[in-house]
Amino acid sequence: MDIDGRVAVVTGAATGIGQAIACRLAEQGARLVLADIGDCAQTVRMVANAGGEAIPITGDLRDDLEVKRLVEVATRRFGGLQILVNNAGGGQPRARYPDAAASWSAVLELNLRTPMLATQLALPALSASGGVVVNVASTAGLDHVPYNWPEYAAAKAGLIRFTTAMADLPRRAGVRVTCVVPDWVRTTRAEAELAAMTADERATRPVPIPLPVLTGAVIELIRNDDLSGEVVVLRPDQQPRALSR
Repeated sequence: MDIDGRVAVVTGAATGIGQAIACRLAEQGARLVLADIGDCAQTVRMVANAGGEAIPITGDLRDDLEVKRLVEVATRRFGGLQILVNNAGGGQPRARYPDAAASWSAVLELNLRTPMLATQLALPALSASGGVVVNVASTAGLDHVPYNWPEYAAAKAGLIRFTTAMADLPRRAGVRVTCVVPDWVRTTRAEAELAAMTADERATRPVPIPLPVLTGAVIELIRNDDLSGEVVVLRPDQQPRALSR
């Protein structure tokens, strides 16, 4: 797919990974709809500085009506939708499984149900133009070791499997579903976390994935029309690799 002139929705676009993906897409000529529970104003300015155009939408994407509104705004304002980046996600650091069911259920909703619903609601528009979905998962969904947020790991594992299970969607609907699976990423928050650590603590942590590596993998998943059900794993100090299916 040629990204120039295409319409892209990016969720979780106010900061971090979503913000970086939005800016990279703007550099490639995409027109953007940006969604987050927080304010996307900074990302809109960054997109404008990159020569792009973006519409911000503030809302909780665990609300079905907010997800529906997101797709409707994209198609009404720009006349279609070709790219959906399901990036919104995160955990609840103060409430983890098996405590506080309402909190860990919300994590499952945001990290798994929301991207599945967004894909479903965007499917008619994406199908009309041979569109593509890029899900943003995490290596937490792949690893076989204890993890502090079981609900987050389970949701990301589900998102990866959702992607591979949809590998035949081009035949049925003309839409590709793909997924990028990064380890720890060098966002502003990651930089702050590193700065707060002692030298010994930093020595035990992996080197964060540079944002250009992640955004480059997203661009490749969008551009390469042969990739459907593709899952690309990003590990520190390793080349991006496809997860065997």
